[in-house]
Amino acid sequence: MSKHFPFENINQMQQWYQGIKDANRNNIFCHCRACGYEWMDSTFDAICSKCNSRNVESISSWQFPDD
Repeated sequence: MSKHFPFENINQMQQWYQGIKDANRNNIFCHCRACGYEWMDSTFDAICSKCNSRNVESISSWQFPDD
């Protein structure tokens, strides 16, 4: 492995990725560009439940501070 690899082993990397998946669960802010509807979801490839558009912007909301 590269000397710049930030994890001691592949298991640590997998645990880190799992932590990101857990943080995203029900914490992805979605905004439909077609109709403007906004909601929280668990997937980045969500479909708008109001107009069925796939033109949805998705942002992990846990990345932003609460204040």
